[in-house]
Amino acid sequence: MSASRKLKFGFLGLLFLALGLVVSANLWKSNLRVRRVTIEGNRIVETAEITQLIKVPKNAQLQDVDLMAVRRDILSHHFIKDAVVERDLPATLKVTVKERIPLAIINSSEILYLDEDGVVLPHSISKQLFDLPVLTGMPEGMALTPGTMIKHPDIQEALQILADSKLVSKDLYHLISEVRLRNGGDIVLYAAEWGVPIIFGRGEIASKLVRLEAFWNSAVRERGSDNLQYVDLRYDDQVVVRWNKKQS
Repeated sequence: MSASRKLKFGFLGLLFLALGLVVSANLWKSNLRVRRVTIEGNRIVETAEITQLIKVPKNAQLQDVDLMAVRRDILSHHFIKDAVVERDLPATLKVTVKERIPLAIINSSEILYLDEDGVVLPHSISKQLFDLPVLTGMPEGMALTPGTMIKHPDIQEALQILADSKLVSKDLYHLISEVRLRNGGDIVLYAAEWGVPIIFGRGEIASKLVRLEAFWNSAVRERGSDNLQYVDLRYDDQVVVRWNKKQS
């Protein structure tokens, strides 16, 4: 047999082998069934809540699952910000979620939350939600429908203050018990300790928070928050305070 014929038969053999592997692989995949669904990344939303949103019958063919449809159904939950749905061979549908984390409670006729984007979230009985600052002085007539995003500049700045305070330290975030809006005027924070007013003003959020934390951890811890009348952060590079007279 000539070299060219050997080469030709060799090529045909490899071609048939490749076709056989493809057919076998497709047959194998067609027999894969959804036996298990795993949920990862959730802390606020119960796993059972997410599982109920996944409309995939047990033992459905894994390759036939519409991953985008599953993702869309999961995102219908107000507390789910994003979701990744994957096939985890041989028999698992893997879901990884990113939750919306409430930053503040809205002072309204019902318990509602706002996340850092300004998205309104419904009341939840999750154990993860506690000790959140209250947002007061909301503009009148504002629709507070779960799932909607509030873009009002006062509210967005208040949420930025809370989000940045978390970045500075968790203790600083938990120091803030209330954020008071004043119809475009200076934003006022109230400390969890003795309800001390902290006149925050507007803008320069990061630098003000750093000054507030440093002042609270030094002067206030030493002299006591019960002796403090108010804190004013509106002045550049300084913290203006007023103590009770016995401390002057």
